[in-house]
Amino acid sequence: MQPAIEIQGLTKRFPKTMGYRDMLTFWRRRYVPVLKGVNLTVPRGSVFGLLGLNGAGKTTLLKIISGLILPDEGTVSVHGVIGHERQRRDGCRLTYVPGDERSVYWRLTGRENLKFFAVLNEIPSREAEQRVEEALDATGLKQAADQRVTSYSTGMKQRLGIARGLLTDPEILLLDEPTRSLDPMGARKLWEIIKGRLVTELGKTVLIATHNLDEASRICDHVAILHQGRVQFSESVASLAEQANAKQRYVISLDDSNDNVLARLESLSGVSSVVARPNGHRPTTVEVTMDDTSDHVRRVLECLMDTGAKIVEVNPVQRALADAMGSLVDEAA
Repeated sequence: MQPAIEIQGLTKRFPKTMGYRDMLTFWRRRYVPVLKGVNLTVPRGSVFGLLGLNGAGKTTLLKIISGLILPDEGTVSVHGVIGHERQRRDGCRLTYVPGDERSVYWRLTGRENLKFFAVLNEIPSREAEQRVEEALDATGLKQAADQRVTSYSTGMKQRLGIARGLLTDPEILLLDEPTRSLDPMGARKLWEIIKGRLVTELGKTVLIATHNLDEASRICDHVAILHQGRVQFSESVASLAEQANAKQRYVISLDDSNDNVLARLESLSGVSSVVARPNGHRPTTVEVTMDDTSDHVRRVLECLMDTGAKIVEVNPVQRALADAMGSLVDEAA
């Protein structure tokens, strides 16, 4: 199946901010690279997470995909159609939803906002009524549709922004940090709407830019990590989880420990780090990070027994996905 979005060699530079002295030599204008040869493929009918730290280039990439910004180099293909050609094709509709909750008019009601934007999008009046009702239903805003947006919570304003994006019945939605200002319950509600309603029921493709890896791991089918304008990782969430646990941390409780025990552990091949955490009383906790193989675990336990240490308890610690993302970013630095 043809992917929803395919990006090849995308590069974008912005002029460096100029001071008064720089303006005297404007012909020497300097440019700051924001995206550097980005290659990315987004499968159809999926939730794709674009992850990265603040300033990684996520918003710039979404705006280029949506056509709001032109790239300096490279191509963006949406359903197989490249560049401006897709604007003339009904089958390649795409909507960008910014994370700014002020993308709607607060003095109007939710319904009035959607009717206004339906007119701007040149949707026929009879069809617009149906589109507005469908957008309100899809985002769970029907009960609050006739309330002024000034009375909406932050989460409701975010959902109204998505409802606005749904008016044109797009096949692809680009969401820029949709849960940035939400509390955990509001974020959970929004994720349920995105995954359960938009993707599963309506069959849309959703590309989400976020810096919250734990949230993305619960909703996304695939993720890409963008760092300093380059894609460092682009695989399924399951693949990232495997990479996260390529090295496993074990917490070992000992009846007693000494420097000799720790030195012996650190010298073992496959062991990355050994951290002792004395509790002021027995048992002592030792955190050992090693390659996740049964042979390495066995040799660590044998080493402890050879030194006469008394093992009280051994527990594996699940490594967070954020650790894997941090490792990828560190390797790229």
